Amino acid sequence: MNLFLNDLKRLPTLFIGFILLAFGIYLTKLSGLGMSSWSVFHDGLSIQLKLSFGVITQLLGLIILLFSMLFLKTKVGLGTILNVVFVGMFIDIFAILIPNKPLTLIGNIVYLVFGVLLLTFGRSLYISSKLGAGPRDGLFVRLVRITKIDVKYIKPAIELVVLIIGYFLGGNVGLGTVLITLVSGYLVQFFFKVLHFDPKTEKQSNIFSFSKKRNLE
Repeated sequence: MNLFLNDLKRLPTLFIGFILLAFGIYLTKLSGLGMSSWSVFHDGLSIQLKLSFGVITQLLGLIILLFSMLFLKTKVGLGTILNVVFVGMFIDIFAILIPNKPLTLIGNIVYLVFGVLLLTFGRSLYISSKLGAGPRDGLFVRLVRITKIDVKYIKPAIELVVLIIGYFLGGNVGLGTVLITLVSGYLVQFFFKVLHFDPKTEKQSNIFSFSKKRNLE
């Protein structure tokens, strides 16, 4: 019970991270200068399947989560499940609240830069809550632990693969995509250090530990 209550106390940090992540993703999309690799993938699927960007984010998150659980033995925390539900939802909400693109190139660049900073900080923040990494982030965090290779190398490698697939699906690729691919891994690792979080050693919450704890009691 105490374990579950401790997880609940970290929910505000988790949701702030979700909101910042979703806002950052949407700003890069709105900039028109290129999105992150995963966003290009989501954009391509959205075009092909005629579903909203947020819904695609949710559906793909669920698929990746199941894959990670089955083949990489990735832990599923409360935050992992909430990520699948809420990040895509927040993106679609921002699309309703801020529907118009910037009218100038300067505005597009500002959206892109702030988008990159927000999405990388939001990602680092919610992972640091230790309530369970989201499906995509859980994938690279788990691979970091398995391979002992830094985030700044593992993350770009994964994103290069999804970027190529997203491009051929018709996703929006631009110079901003190249920038995000090159710097996002370094920024995430930098924000991890700022937040005093080490993905190689810090343990994420596991929902199955609740039942184990209860059985021990």
